[in-house]
Amino acid sequence: MSDHEEEFLVNECDTALDRWIVKLGDIVTWLYVIAVLISFYEVIMRYFFNSPTVWVHETTTAIVGMAMAYGGIYCFSNDSHISVTLVRDLFPKKWQKRIAIFVDFLVLVFSVGGAYAMYYMTSRALITPAGTFYMQRSGSAMNSVWPTITKIFILLVFILLIAQACLHLLKKIRAYGEGEE
Repeated sequence: MSDHEEEFLVNECDTALDRWIVKLGDIVTWLYVIAVLISFYEVIMRYFFNSPTVWVHETTTAIVGMAMAYGGIYCFSNDSHISVTLVRDLFPKKWQKRIAIFVDFLVLVFSVGGAYAMYYMTSRALITPAGTFYMQRSGSAMNSVWPTITKIFILLVFILLIAQACLHLLKKIRAYGEGEE
């Protein structure tokens, strides 16, 4: 496989957006450390001082959920997501390129659908049926606004995924056109 063909099939930090997402992801990774530390705090408080917290479980769930959502675009940025290429590799190189374009198109369709769903959920978490602003709460003992914050974050992740998918798709379409004889 030539360098051009190999480069075509790999998305590793293709764009400035990809590089920015990876840099920000290196910071977002620390959310897992925070989740572990506050979970450790909960264990100490519960089992050594018989004084469990009301905030750790909800906070940890929100933090890990947001970090995992960001992990998707991080992996897409540096091409470290799970990719089963067994079937694609059976095809001639020209068809492998077409399949790669089709896969990026499917990512775009998925991201638009996900963003639409998250927009719907986020708007319901921020605006009452009467049209007034509020922030959806968890309904637990803590009754935090983490559900709203998490929905906003995941909506932003989907918007970034749309931009990423468009950039990757356009780059592959251009490269495919240039690679034609």
